[in-house]
Amino acid sequence: MHRPILRASTAAVALAALIGTTAPAALGADSAREPRVSALSPSTSAAIHTVRLITGDTVVVTGTGAEQIVSFKPDADSPDGVARIDQTGNQITVIPDEVRPLLDAGSLDPRLFDIDALIAQGYDNGAELPLIVRGTTADVPLPQGAGKVHKLRALKSAATHVAPGHTGTFWSGLRSKKKGASTKKLATGVEKVWLDGKVKATLADSVAQIGAPEAWAAGKDGTGVKVAVLDTGVDQTHPDLAGRVLEARNFSDADDAVDHHGHGTHVASTIVGSGAASGGKEKGVAPGAELLVGKVLNDKGSGSDSMVLAGMEWAAHSGAKVVSMSLGSDEPSDGTDPLAAAVDELTAETGTLFVIAAGNTGPDQTTIGSPGSADAALTVAAVDKQDQLASFSSRGPRFGDNALKPDIAAPGVDIVAARAAGTTMGTPVSDRYTTASGTSMATPHVAGAAAILAQAHPEWKAADLKGALMSSAKTLAGGAFAEGSGRVDIPAALDETVWATNASFGTVTGHDSAAPSTRKVTFHNTADREVTLSLTSDLTLDSGSGSVDADALTLGAETVTVPAGGSADVDVTMAPDLATAYGTYTGTITATGEGVTAHATVALNREQPTVKVTLTGLMPDGTPATGSSVVTLRDLTDSGPPAFLRVGADGVATAHVKPGRYTIFGHLRKDSDFVTFGIPDIEVGEQDVAVSADGRKAQPIKAETPQRSELRSLILSVGRRSAEQSTGASSTFVLGRAGGHQWALPSAKPKDGTFGTNVNWILQSPPIIAKAQLRDDMDLQAESFSFSGRFDGRRRLTVADVGTGSAAELAAVDVKGKLAMVRRTADVYTVLPHLVEAGAAAIMVVNSADERLPGSIPATVPVFGVPKSRGDLLAQALTRGSVRVQLTVEKDPSYVYGLVRGEDDGIAADQTFDPDRRTFADIAIKTYSPAANPDDIRNNQDGWLGYSTVSQRGAGAFADMAFGTTQHVYVNTDNAKWQRLVLPGNGASMVSMLRPYTPGKEVSEEWFKPVQRPTSPVDVYAPGTGMTPSRNSEEMVVQIPVWASPDGHFYEGSSMAEGDVDEFRVYRDDVLLGTASYPFAAIAGLPAQKSRYRFELDAKRTQAWWQTSTETHTAWTFDSAQPEGVDWHTLPLLHADYDLRGVALDSSIKPLAAHKLTVSFRSGDGSRSPLRSASVEVSYDGGKTWHRAAAETTSQAATVQLRAPEGAASVSLRVKGENAAGSRIEQTVINAVRVAQ
Repeated sequence: MHRPILRASTAAVALAALIGTTAPAALGADSAREPRVSALSPSTSAAIHTVRLITGDTVVVTGTGAEQIVSFKPDADSPDGVARIDQTGNQITVIPDEVRPLLDAGSLDPRLFDIDALIAQGYDNGAELPLIVRGTTADVPLPQGAGKVHKLRALKSAATHVAPGHTGTFWSGLRSKKKGASTKKLATGVEKVWLDGKVKATLADSVAQIGAPEAWAAGKDGTGVKVAVLDTGVDQTHPDLAGRVLEARNFSDADDAVDHHGHGTHVASTIVGSGAASGGKEKGVAPGAELLVGKVLNDKGSGSDSMVLAGMEWAAHSGAKVVSMSLGSDEPSDGTDPLAAAVDELTAETGTLFVIAAGNTGPDQTTIGSPGSADAALTVAAVDKQDQLASFSSRGPRFGDNALKPDIAAPGVDIVAARAAGTTMGTPVSDRYTTASGTSMATPHVAGAAAILAQAHPEWKAADLKGALMSSAKTLAGGAFAEGSGRVDIPAALDETVWATNASFGTVTGHDSAAPSTRKVTFHNTADREVTLSLTSDLTLDSGSGSVDADALTLGAETVTVPAGGSADVDVTMAPDLATAYGTYTGTITATGEGVTAHATVALNREQPTVKVTLTGLMPDGTPATGSSVVTLRDLTDSGPPAFLRVGADGVATAHVKPGRYTIFGHLRKDSDFVTFGIPDIEVGEQDVAVSADGRKAQPIKAETPQRSELRSLILSVGRRSAEQSTGASSTFVLGRAGGHQWALPSAKPKDGTFGTNVNWILQSPPIIAKAQLRDDMDLQAESFSFSGRFDGRRRLTVADVGTGSAAELAAVDVKGKLAMVRRTADVYTVLPHLVEAGAAAIMVVNSADERLPGSIPATVPVFGVPKSRGDLLAQALTRGSVRVQLTVEKDPSYVYGLVRGEDDGIAADQTFDPDRRTFADIAIKTYSPAANPDDIRNNQDGWLGYSTVSQRGAGAFADMAFGTTQHVYVNTDNAKWQRLVLPGNGASMVSMLRPYTPGKEVSEEWFKPVQRPTSPVDVYAPGTGMTPSRNSEEMVVQIPVWASPDGHFYEGSSMAEGDVDEFRVYRDDVLLGTASYPFAAIAGLPAQKSRYRFELDAKRTQAWWQTSTETHTAWTFDSAQPEGVDWHTLPLLHADYDLRGVALDSSIKPLAAHKLTVSFRSGDGSRSPLRSASVEVSYDGGKTWHRAAAETTSQAATVQLRAPEGAASVSLRVKGENAAGSRIEQTVINAVRVAQ
């Protein structure tokens, strides 16, 4: 995510963490000045995070902490629905099987499958997926499904957005072969696809600190030099910027190029500010420079890669000598992502110098993000006024190759600069100025210095400017991986005629005998005379402990002569065997003579020696596991993410690790077969270690159910957490409808902590039972294909054998009205639509192996698979004459089984799960249909998310479902909790809280029943978390589901479904404080005294199939004062629950008949207090006219009789209630329930 590199105060950090990444970065710094409403990021607030992957598959994340559950729902076009889930704490990666070769080939950006990062950037819950597609030529071909396209010539790329409903179509066009094919190439003309990730925005004393006044005195103030600022825009009305802006362009999603955030104005004035509003005191570094303004971040301080890329292209091609970029990504970068690559390409093409913030994710090492990670970037760290490194400043070395970054440092702590009108960024010190800290503030100091240097040397290009600034910088004590070459020094840079390149020795891993290595340092002479320089060097251990031998760093010469206008090289040799301590080393090569002083920086990362760990994996038949296997290696003393080992064709995986305690676990694979395994403890010393996972000793994973059932989804997980680790790590495969066999390899017990498997099954009543009517009816062991058609009842169909479904075979056989039998081949999925077109009444796919064959394909007729042996018997029977098959088809499952079993003390020898039927809970579920015709809601999935209290892991598996139905769901209750998640194929969702069920007990649940409306769940979350509006001493946080079941148990967990139109307003004492586009908001800066507040929510659902509760208006009025202490307190909102009797499964009531409606009232914490008043009004014409219904009231409820007149299409409701505490609710629900016609 790109951000302004702005260091917020403690209050701001707390608020930013609370309100999410889309909020302005500096909201908390001035939070007490005035009440302010900020939209909570749905990514951090929703109870459900639904992420639509580029493949069209859906990932759902529910819960938090130890009870977080990750579910995978394959796209309807996915043949097998297999996906891999890797999880370490809240870090989640989900990789569908079909994309693995593309990721290995580098054709897809791994961030497209980084679920926690996608959620953090707001790319969930109905959001479009932004992409950057790189072509093999400048004319990038984009497949169907792409939205508006913006071409980016710097990378031969195009930026686009793909709506959630179009991802499957887009993906099908993006693949070079049919969906599901194993290929490492994308469609013709497409080279790579990146996520269009988000970026966000990250003086008098400081200007003097770097020597700017001395440059001004010498007549150098940047005059004639164009500097581009890519940020949140600028306030051109500010006196300090008057007349300085040559051009301003808006590349963001904001309305204009004006700075409504404050960050860009602060940065711009640090470069070119005149100081007019302060009598010249707060003058910028280069007040004579001219400004190009590219607004690439919106008014919340957030932007995307493509916005920034567009601004970079414009700036570099508009004559800017220097581009200042106080923005970047939170994630460490290796310098190969789109922004970093563009910096390098544009620098090489135009000679423009990009000065970029290092970031504010220090003090940890290897934290520099993009685009500051680019080779050509002049990457800026932050120091304070005493030249001490700022704790927040991001550190090197660069991720991946340990290259030397940052490059230079500048003042970035408590910087006073111009304040944009109407903004509160930082800590305002007056109407015209504000104070802020961050590498954002350090960067414009260096950009201004570069402008001054460019004025002095107009012929210099980026490399000259960068080299001169670095070579002349004041060397500091923090080390090169923290401060680069040192703090920028403008007078020294102006005096500089010689500059030098740096020497990075990267990482040396090994024993003390590591061989010396040599690099070249090049000295450039810009003067018109040659110069001879004396050379000295030093080397310091920055991190770690130990001594440094004086001969560890040696020079190839004691002097160097650099010709006029030329360059000369000097060999620099590092001897790692003389730098024996493990850690980072930095040093300086200083060149002096003839009035010249220049220095180059050297760096080395010396790592502890490693030893080789080898794993050999065998399948149950003794053959080697294949490269599709997943092997996870984790240090048991480190809570960070694990390493993933690649398995070769010989079944061998290797890793080089430091001595210590490790674990290895994962899944061996061959074709559709899986062996889940793990070695909980591996002690690694000074010698190589070899271990094995012998699948010949593995045991089959099986589940038994009391009634005949068909597997709909199977999830295999294995994980380990040691006593030293704060978070566990797990490796999971969602097998969906995949065939093959599954085993688990028994293991030793862990020496400490937990280790074991977690297995989830979803099974259901068989959708299709197929029996061949031979001499004795033969059960064909049918496995239905998901998303294929259904009919209720029995049919006898004649079998038509079409072989492999070639064109010739299809032409020779009449399948109309028959059961088409086709052999499984690689192209079978392309054959099935032709059989449907030819009029086949059903399709049977014969497997190529003698095992079950599930699958998935959208079709209008039943499609099912059978084992090879059954198909062979049918083929033999057909040689003797006609054969008929009796199909018993169940359109909707009458029962479902959910099973979860977890282990924490090793993988057990017995892998058959056969729970006692007395331990099952029977959940009788009614799922009402919001559409008059339930078939209008297609491709629906019913997720049962099982959580084991033993393994403390869970997963979600999905089964087919339909609206307007009843069914029984049986779940095991021993050491288990369950959560239901319904995902209609047309959008929206509904979820319950994770809960245990009582064994042997039948529970009734009603889902999507009228009356649905906004309310807080009755299963109350703790204040300050989840869906409970709360307040603490600093702010209110409001999170209200817009659609919830009548009793408040089940609710829409995300902020908005696709197509919803919401508006949320907040009032205090009848004064509007602010609005948000949905009821997920934070209200800061509230007065401590008691006030009267009102929340208003207008919600409208526009999907054609959603025909009840189509529009709601709710107003909650209540009193609130600042609570004492830091604890969260539930806000006293009053909610209405609805109990309407006699509703049919199609969400309708009978006309003329009396239907009892009871409206009860409760507070957000579930408590009830006596009512002062309650009323119910009814409309039978969609809310055009209303009449008050006669109500029987109690202290907590009002009951009325609804009697819809003949011809009415629906009943709308308007409810009012007030309790003794003065909390009120007024709620209008248009089309609350349909009236049967």
